[in-house]
Amino acid sequence: MGEFMDGIILVNKDSGISSHDLVLRARRALNEKKIGHTGTLDPLANGLMILTCGKATKVLPFLSHHSKEYICTMKLGFITDTLDITGEVIGEKEIVEVNEQMVKDALQGFLGASKQIPPMYSAKKVNGRHLYSLARENIEIERKPIDIFIYEMELLKFSRDMFVFRTVCSTGTYIRSLVKDIAERLNNYATMTALTRTKIDKFSLDQAYTLADLAASNYKLISTYDLLSDYSYVELKDPTRVYQGKKLKLDGRQEKVIMITAQGKVIAAYEKNEEDGLYYSKRGLW
Repeated sequence: MGEFMDGIILVNKDSGISSHDLVLRARRALNEKKIGHTGTLDPLANGLMILTCGKATKVLPFLSHHSKEYICTMKLGFITDTLDITGEVIGEKEIVEVNEQMVKDALQGFLGASKQIPPMYSAKKVNGRHLYSLARENIEIERKPIDIFIYEMELLKFSRDMFVFRTVCSTGTYIRSLVKDIAERLNNYATMTALTRTKIDKFSLDQAYTLADLAASNYKLISTYDLLSDYSYVELKDPTRVYQGKKLKLDGRQEKVIMITAQGKVIAAYEKNEEDGLYYSKRGLW
């Protein structure tokens, strides 16, 4: 398709394929090799993924603070080694009856900051190896808890053996582990049976395209300028010093990290040094 524009594409991943497979299929559909993604979704999960195209991959470190919204279905009575329905059942327990208010109270108890231990069946790397590869060898290692933040929890559907809830959480939160913890608070076992990512920061699933859309050239790129709009922008008429990686004196600026723009395009991220008050190049984005 000729020279590829730099930016991102919002894509709706189907359940049953991995995030890696989605990228491969997108590359074929667009006839473009320079495509990556901002974060994995389990094969079981469907929903919003952000594909980065061309130079847009450089902005990934500046998206780590973005919150994500999910809708999750959990079934009570058993637990699997992967904490979702794709795994092997490793425990069963007669369901302890709870009412709708008890579930709502349990969900609200997870709001705020907490720590979570990554599941063994996850893409997190420890000592250079994915945890899931160790798990497949029946090797379980101690995992350090990670800091997470739950902004919202809402019960959408309730029955004796199945709940559907919506959550808005920080990047890095494992919903499968959250399901396990919710069930434990209710003195039950539970397993995640479905998961849909509905939002990443300001982008929502209803803005996303299918792989068929990509193949038919029915999509729109979002520029890095729009993607990074949560940051403050400083437009420079002469960005020579930025291209040379030199420090900048920006009087009156208080932000820790700012984006430098030239002719309406983001060209670099700069970070303030508290000692001298100057801004230093953090990463070139041109």
